[in-house]
Amino acid sequence: MTASTASVFAPRERILTFAGSCNFRDIGGYQTRHGASVRWGRVYRSGVLSYFTPEDEARLTDLGLKAICDLRRANEREYEPTRWPDLRTRPLAWEDGSSVPTIRALSATRPRDAAGMFDTMINLYRQLPQWMGGRIAGLLNCVARDDIPLLVHCAAGKDRTGVAVAVLLLALDVPQDTVLQDYLLTNQAGDFEGFIRERQQSRLGLGETQGQLLNLPDEMRRVLFSADPAFLAAALERINQDYGGVESYLAQAGVSEQALNQARSALLE
Repeated sequence: MTASTASVFAPRERILTFAGSCNFRDIGGYQTRHGASVRWGRVYRSGVLSYFTPEDEARLTDLGLKAICDLRRANEREYEPTRWPDLRTRPLAWEDGSSVPTIRALSATRPRDAAGMFDTMINLYRQLPQWMGGRIAGLLNCVARDDIPLLVHCAAGKDRTGVAVAVLLLALDVPQDTVLQDYLLTNQAGDFEGFIRERQQSRLGLGETQGQLLNLPDEMRRVLFSADPAFLAAALERINQDYGGVESYLAQAGVSEQALNQARSALLE
């Protein structure tokens, strides 16, 4: 463990391992700039929730989730439906809208190499804040209503979930360096290519077919499957430039000052 990553780890388990999970983590334990800390066991983040095994079910139920915030598009939810063992957990999802940024569309005019995929990912992250405004507001308002513990997820738990969790942690006043470290933990917690290869149906929302995704050149897959600091920076820069910061972004998305304060009370100790 290096000094730069030590603050990411804490006595409780941050990366949770399940036989059928991908990139499943607890975001508790992070320190804010004013000495508070994020409560453990309140907000989890993950990839797709379609492949849990019977052996996973008791531990999943023990999490006591009240809600699952699904950030995926409608077609992804249909193809890989969530299978959660606790029927008391409430699923939350949102309409896609008319302009949906996707890796496939953004990469169509880019070279089929690492540089082309890197540009695609930067463009994706620049577009995610606008498209995800309603989804991120829904997540914050869910916390404000005390519908926690909750789980927020997308397909890989990396890009859309990465932006949503970054906004949430920044709204809680967690330093941006720590937020980045949490984002980069995806590179330890998510073996996306292995996950897809082991599950014939899985494609993590990244391609029309498993074969289409796995047939990409190695250099493109490495970029596609990575959490890169430049990606998250592109999203946060867009939030700062277009909205004037995280709090203004949330207000414009539909999170009131009262709800934001309630979310902070619910998640900080």
